[in-house]
Amino acid sequence: MLRTFIAAMIAYGWGHPSLDGYRPALLERPLQSFYADVNATARDGRGALATLDDARCMRYLKVYVDRMESQLRSVL
Repeated sequence: MLRTFIAAMIAYGWGHPSLDGYRPALLERPLQSFYADVNATARDGRGALATLDDARCMRYLKVYVDRMESQLRSVL
């Protein structure tokens, strides 16, 4: 698992735009594509996690709102 992570980290680093002149021509496109895919996944993942967090907060709030509504209905 650690070796796979290190290999992915190296491939990601080699895909960085500042290393354009140092990469072998054969690996230019795949490394740049991998770099862009990892960045897109990280960006989209943050948005997905925020959405899940919002949904979880709303679920908690709904429990309290429902409880409050039931108490208000019992009083009225």
